[in-house]
Amino acid sequence: MTDDEEFLRALRRGRIARVKRILRWLPRKATIHRYPIVGRFANSARKHGFLWSFRTAEALPALYAGFLLAFTPIYGLQIPIAFFLALKLRANLPILVGLQMLTNPLTAVPIYYAGYHIGRITLELVGFSFPHLNSSEFKLLFDHIMTLNFGHSFSFLARILTVISVGGWMIGLLLGTVSAMLYRLGAQELIKTYGRLQGLQQKRLDAIARGEFELRKTRIPFPRQKRPRTTE
Repeated sequence: MTDDEEFLRALRRGRIARVKRILRWLPRKATIHRYPIVGRFANSARKHGFLWSFRTAEALPALYAGFLLAFTPIYGLQIPIAFFLALKLRANLPILVGLQMLTNPLTAVPIYYAGYHIGRITLELVGFSFPHLNSSEFKLLFDHIMTLNFGHSFSFLARILTVISVGGWMIGLLLGTVSAMLYRLGAQELIKTYGRLQGLQQKRLDAIARGEFELRKTRIPFPRQKRPRTTE
């Protein structure tokens, strides 16, 4: 094996190791049955190969749909919806479900609050008007919605959720576009590296067949064993 082959192999192994560390926290074929609601469909999910494929054809729809869904104000329903979206779009399930972890009990209020203001500013540009809520007022409203303690009319809550959705979709579309571009570039680089490695391996095999390549011999040192001292 040449030095270039060793370098490319080490580069490929490093990338695979990083991906495995990320996937450790995402649903896999072996662990999907542990997830609530989605786990009931584990046997069916294991039969669909596209749910577990990381090719760009399956990964890019998962990135777009995952970010859009993560910033939609349907907290608590995202993972079941992500599962059915993955089936409908023939998208990668670990990516789509994993992105829903962005919205959690610690980040839900800040994410929806940012989405509300972005949506409000955007809709006001086209002639709509919505109330300006500060962070404390928005958190109180969010707590009322989560506990089903509706202190406002349904039409008011529907308007607020619409504004959050518009802003969230704008954020999700932006992040989905950027992540899809980065994923495509990474996939192209990975394919290019693998192609270079295959080309080097083929050249080495051809050289061996022509007798022009000498296999590198590695001498393995063995520790010397000390002879036991004999006492006379």
